[in-house]
Amino acid sequence: MDYKKLSNDIISNIGGVENVNILSHCMTRLRFNLKDVSKANKEALENLEGVIGVVYAGGQYMVILGPHLVQTYDQILKDFPIEDGGSIDENLDGDVGSKEKLTWKNAFAKLIGFVSASVTPMVPGLIAGGMLKVALILITTFISKDWATSSSYLLLSSIGDAPFYFMPIWVAYGASRKLGGTPIYSMAAAAALLHANYTTLVASGNPFDLFNITVNPISYGTSLLPALLISVVAYYSEKYLNRIIPNIFKAIFVGMGTIFIAGSLGYLILGPLGNYIGQVVASIFMFLDSTVGPLAVGLLAAALPWMVMTGMHQAITPFMPQLLVDPGYDSLLRPAFLMHNMAEGGAVLGVSARTKDKLKRSEYLSIAVGALVAGVSEPAIYGVNLK
Repeated sequence: MDYKKLSNDIISNIGGVENVNILSHCMTRLRFNLKDVSKANKEALENLEGVIGVVYAGGQYMVILGPHLVQTYDQILKDFPIEDGGSIDENLDGDVGSKEKLTWKNAFAKLIGFVSASVTPMVPGLIAGGMLKVALILITTFISKDWATSSSYLLLSSIGDAPFYFMPIWVAYGASRKLGGTPIYSMAAAAALLHANYTTLVASGNPFDLFNITVNPISYGTSLLPALLISVVAYYSEKYLNRIIPNIFKAIFVGMGTIFIAGSLGYLILGPLGNYIGQVVASIFMFLDSTVGPLAVGLLAAALPWMVMTGMHQAITPFMPQLLVDPGYDSLLRPAFLMHNMAEGGAVLGVSARTKDKLKRSEYLSIAVGALVAGVSEPAIYGVNLK
C-alpha cells in the first residue's frame, strides 16, 4: 500500500488541507473536523484503494481505513500542516454504520460493504497461508512425494492451514470492529465453534444437545456466515446488557452474558443456518445435474463464490463421495469447483494486468497462483474480486 499517495488522495478529496480544522483518529477511522463539509467528495473517497467506507456523524467526517489507519494517519501528519487531535476512544463510535436509510436499492451494497470490511483485516493472513500451501504442494509434487507423510510437512501444513481453519475468529474480529462492538466477545463466541470439545462431539458421530435442543454436528473451519451472524448478535447483546445491567455489575455480567447468548445461538441457530441453506442449494444443483446436465456445472461454478463466502459450500461435501459410489463418477461437483478456482485466479490475473500499482500487481499475481495451483480461492475472493 502506497500510504503517501493514499494520504494525498484523502486530503485532496476531503477539500484540501485548508478545509481541515483538526484530525484525530480512533482504532479504525480518520476523524476530520472540517470547515465546510460540502467540499468533501464522499464518492471519490469511497473509491480509493484502502478506504473501507465514509461516515459523517457527530460533526466529524470519518474515513474508515481499518488496518491501514495508523500508517495513513502518520503520513498525513508528516506531509501536511494539520493540527493533531490524537487518539480517541473507539467506544465513542456509535455511528459505525452510515445513517443513510436502508432501502431495497442500497441493501445489497450495504451487505457487501459489511462483508468486505469484516474480511479485510484477515486478507494478508489468507495470502500468506495460501502461498505457504502452494510451496508445500510444489515440493511434494516435484521434489519428494514421501515428504508429505513427514512430521515437518504436517506441522508446516498446519501453519498454512491456520489462517483458513480459524477464519471464523478473524471474521468475528473484523465484523465486530465494523459494527463497533467489543471484538473479543465476538471472537470468543466464534472460537467456540472450533473448540476441541465441540469438534470431538462432532467427530464422535453421536447425537448431542444444548439445553435439550439437538445440535447439528457441523464443522465450521473456513466458514464465514456463522461468524458474521454471531458478531451481529454479540453486538446487539452487548448493547442491550449494557443498558439493563447496573454499572456496579457490568464488568462481571456484560461480557459473560454476551458470549453466552452469541455462543449458544451460534451452536443452535447461527452456525447451522448456512448449512441448512447450503443443503437446499446442493439439492437444487443435484436436480439440475439430472435434468440439464452440463449447464448445472456452469451454474454451480457461478454460485460457488457466494457459497464459499457464506460457508454453504460445505453442505456439498457429503454429495462428493456419494456420487463416486453411485453412479461411480462426479460430473458436477469437482468440475464446478475446478472451474470456480480457475475463474477466481483468472479474474485476479485480469486485475493484475490492469493495475498500475507494481506492489499490488505482485501481490495479486501471488493470489492468482494460489487459486490456480493450490485451489486456495479465499484470498482471490476477499482480497480482490469481492472489492
